[in-house]
Amino acid sequence: MALNNFSFMIFFILVLAVMFILQILRRRSGSFSNLQKALLLVFSYVFIMLSDWRSCVVIALYSLFVYAVGYKVKGNRKLLILTIAVSVAALAYFKYTNFLLEGVSGLLGISDPVILRIILPLGISFYIFTGLSYVIDVYRGNWSTEKSVIDVLLYLSFFPKVISGPIVRPHTFFPQAKKYRGIEWKAFRAGIQIFVFGLFKKMVIADHLGVFVDDVFAAPAAYDTVSVIWAVISYSMQIYFDFSGYSDMAVGLSKILGFDLEPNFDLPYTADGISDFWKRWHISLSSWLRDYLYFPLGGSRKGKGRTYVNLIIVMTVSGLWHGAGWTFILWGFLHGLLSCLEKIFGKFRSRVPKGIRIVVTYIMVANLWVFFRADSIRNALDVLTGMYTMHTGIFQPYTWTGFAVTVLLVATVMAWRRAYKNSEGHVNGYYPILNLGSIWQLALFFFVCGVTVIMGYYGDTAFIYGAF
Repeated sequence: MALNNFSFMIFFILVLAVMFILQILRRRSGSFSNLQKALLLVFSYVFIMLSDWRSCVVIALYSLFVYAVGYKVKGNRKLLILTIAVSVAALAYFKYTNFLLEGVSGLLGISDPVILRIILPLGISFYIFTGLSYVIDVYRGNWSTEKSVIDVLLYLSFFPKVISGPIVRPHTFFPQAKKYRGIEWKAFRAGIQIFVFGLFKKMVIADHLGVFVDDVFAAPAAYDTVSVIWAVISYSMQIYFDFSGYSDMAVGLSKILGFDLEPNFDLPYTADGISDFWKRWHISLSSWLRDYLYFPLGGSRKGKGRTYVNLIIVMTVSGLWHGAGWTFILWGFLHGLLSCLEKIFGKFRSRVPKGIRIVVTYIMVANLWVFFRADSIRNALDVLTGMYTMHTGIFQPYTWTGFAVTVLLVATVMAWRRAYKNSEGHVNGYYPILNLGSIWQLALFFFVCGVTVIMGYYGDTAFIYGAF
C-alpha cells in the first residue's frame, strides 16, 4: 500500500480517528501516551501486512534481534561483527540472491539460470540500515541501550518511513518516543501541508514525467536527439520529485503523528560538485554511509590514495544498496570516480565560477541518472548514444518537463529567498508552511489540494525508491 493511493488515505483517516480519541482521553487523564505508541506500532504492522504478511514476519524478527543485541553490544566487538554479518546476509539473501545466481550462470555459460522465488520484504534496505545505526551507536557508546521493546520496534517499522525512509538515527527518534507528545494542532497544520506538498510533487509532476521517460527509454532509437536529451532531463526531474515527494510525505505524516524527522533533500540540483550533491541528495543515506562506512575505512585521514579508494568503495556500495544490477553498481562507481577527480582537480575547480560548477554538476548527475534508470547497460548506452549523436526520429517536446523545471526554479528561488531573509546561509529542507488561520492562505492551501486532485496522474505508479 503506497502513500499516494486511496486505500492509504482511508487507512490514515482511521489512524487519525483512533489517535484523536486517545489524545482527548490523554488530555483529560494525563496518560495514554504509551497506548498511543503501542497503537502506532500496531498500525505500522497492519500497514506492512497489507503489502505482504511475510514482510511483516521479516521485520518483526529483525527488530527483535536488534532489540536483543542492544543489551549486550556495547564494547562487544565480536557481537557487533556478528550483527553486521547477520544484517548484511539477510539483505543479500532477499535482495541479491538471484542477481548473484545470474552472474554465476553467466560465468559458467548457462543460458537459462535458476531464479528462486524470493520475496523482497517491504523497506528492507531502509530498516536494516536503521537497525545497524542503533546497534553501532550503542557499541560506540554514542547511545544507550533502549529498554522499551515498543520503542525499538516502532523505530524500525514506523509506517510513514518504512517504505523509502528517511533512514532515522537513534538520537532523532528515541528522545521523541520517550517524551511522546501525541497529536498537536500546530504540528498537524504544518504536517498536512508538507504531506500535500509531497503528494503534489509525486502525482502532478513525477508521475506525468514517468510516462514520457518510459516511452523514450524503451525505444531511444525511435526518438530524435533533442527528444532523448529532453527525456534524460525529464528523468532527472522525475526521480527528484518522486523521491523528495515521498520524503516530504513521510516527514509530513510523521509530524502529524507527533514525530519530527529531518529533511532528506536540500536543493540537490544547486550543488556545485559531486560531493556537494551527496550532501544534498538522500541526506539520510549519504550521511549514514559517511559515518558508518567512510569514516571507519579511514576517511581522508590516511593519505590521498586511501581517500580515493574509500570514496570508490563507499559510492559503489551506495549503488549496490539501491538495486541488484550492474547498472546500479556502475552508477555508484562512476559517482565515486567523479568524486575522486573532483578532489584531484580541487584547486582548478575553485577558480571556476560557481554558476558554471552548478551547471556542470547537473549535467554530470543527469547523465549518470541514465544508468540508474536503464534496464541494462546496453539500454543505458543506447540512450547516451541517442543524446550525443545527431539523428532524426520522433520529436516530442513534452510540456510536463517544462512545467517541472519551472516549479523547481520557483521553489529554489523561494527557498533561497527565505534563507537569505532569515540569515541562515543554507536552505536545509525548506517547506513553504502557510498560516491556515488566514482565510487567504487557507484558500491557497485548498487550491493546491484541488490542483493535486485534478491534475494528478492516476495510473499504477509506485514510488521509485519503494523498490529498494
